[in-house]
Amino acid sequence: MLNTQLRQHFLAMLVASLPGLSAVTANAAVSYPGLYEAEVVLEQDTQARRAAAFSEAMGVVLVRLTGRLDAAGSAETRDLRRSAERYVQQFRTTREGNLWVAFDGDTLGDALAELDMPIWGAERPTVLLVLAVDQGGGKRFVLTAEDEVPDPETVALRERIEELSDLRGVPIVMPLMDAQDRSVISFTEVWGGFDQALLDVGDRYGTDSVLLGRLQTGAADRIRWTLYDQDQSYRWGGTLDAGIHQASDHFAQRYAVTTGAAVQGEIGLRVNGVDSLEAYARVLRYLEGLTAVRSVSLRQLGDESAEFGMSLIGSLENVDRAIRLGGLLQSEGPVMLDPDAAGGERPVMLSYRLIH
Repeated sequence: MLNTQLRQHFLAMLVASLPGLSAVTANAAVSYPGLYEAEVVLEQDTQARRAAAFSEAMGVVLVRLTGRLDAAGSAETRDLRRSAERYVQQFRTTREGNLWVAFDGDTLGDALAELDMPIWGAERPTVLLVLAVDQGGGKRFVLTAEDEVPDPETVALRERIEELSDLRGVPIVMPLMDAQDRSVISFTEVWGGFDQALLDVGDRYGTDSVLLGRLQTGAADRIRWTLYDQDQSYRWGGTLDAGIHQASDHFAQRYAVTTGAAVQGEIGLRVNGVDSLEAYARVLRYLEGLTAVRSVSLRQLGDESAEFGMSLIGSLENVDRAIRLGGLLQSEGPVMLDPDAAGGERPVMLSYRLIH
């Protein structure tokens, strides 16, 4: 029998050698693309202007990465922004004359951890935005992902939503309002608060949450907002910008890792339903990619289960929420003690089942 260390080494070599497995990832809600990238205006390509553009780009990335809108100008991140060039991995000027910058995510994450700032990695919930608009004069509609006949006002709304989505790093989708959608929801139902139908539409698009807005133009463009997330609802009022920012703040509070709350020592995580090398590879790569996880090692591999040891930079809640969001593993119960472990009691054991 191979001991655990030799078996782990053997499996790692096998995984690396299998065609196609190097790109295996979990069926996560979204692994946000371009998390560490930003494009900013570069008025002149001089050393001073480029340094200022690097700093501005760093501010854009910090907003996404911390989940805090004030991160682009806060005193806590001043030194990071001043030394932004140190973290640049790639950059280029675009055809429009802007500067595109990609930062080193690992190094930047380490710097934020040293500042005890929250870190919100690539695990992002997708949000279905259902916005009912009453423009007056009998013109009422639900904003769609695209228009058959472009309308300047709806185009402006959609573009602003896309800008806010990119700014906060929260993937937002809008309904197609095709025949299937129209059979379930309408302006009247959205405006009247018949919200169960909206949740059903969210299931169709595979989103994790539904953000409902009711906009009456001319009333200072204030919107009545309702966010449905994790079987709970949250309500507030505000503009388009304020509504999406508040929803983004909600997700940041839920999923961002607070490094000061990191669990000390190693925790155990058992995954049942691991019945093949491919399944093992998927689970291992998924766990290694979680923001709250510093390192993962294999403790034991059974016929249909795998037990891992994990060192964290976040809390147990951070890890559990990210795992649940990904949709790859299903919780099989609360945190347990593992008194039978060799070498003494391991204080924490999480248990999940592979469902895909």
